Amino acid sequence: MTQLTKAEYLGLGRRIMPLLGSALCGPSAEALRDLARAYDPSADDSRISAEVFLFHKYLLMQACVGVFPEAHVDHIVGGLFAALNERASGLELGPERQQAMEEMWRLRAGQFDGPFSQDHVQLLDEESGAIYWKQTIGQFCKNVHEIADPPNIWVGTNGPSHLASQSVTAALDQMVSALEEINRLQFGEPV
Repeated sequence: MTQLTKAEYLGLGRRIMPLLGSALCGPSAEALRDLARAYDPSADDSRISAEVFLFHKYLLMQACVGVFPEAHVDHIVGGLFAALNERASGLELGPERQQAMEEMWRLRAGQFDGPFSQDHVQLLDEESGAIYWKQTIGQFCKNVHEIADPPNIWVGTNGPSHLASQSVTAALDQMVSALEEINRLQFGEPV
């Protein structure tokens, strides 16, 4: 499979980036904010917003991994990150702040890898039930605030965690559908 140029991967990243914006303005972001406030009422709104952003950035990256041809995935994710950096360049962040943000991203991505993998296996198991992303959403809550004795966020049947589970599943489905179309148009891959 022929590699694209850096400019073409950046172009793909620019086409993918709006999916992150849509997710951050959508029901899953609001559900995660509500869950974070229920999990830790003292949590700072800016911290919650940062964690919601990192969570959705991770979901989008994983959706890219699941949709695009393996030979292109790293380049496409790199193009997405380059497009996000372009957008952030207008914020006039200093090098220390940019480095801190990059380190935080690597930390969060590493923290989400295990839980996401476990949850993904459960999602594919048709008999696992209707609640998905338990481990990943639990990690999100820990990232908002590490609590020595955290509450069981899955108690009951209709709490903020359940709404977050449903909303995250829907957001990921939307990301995958949109990425499948981009994949089809760019690489002619069947959806």
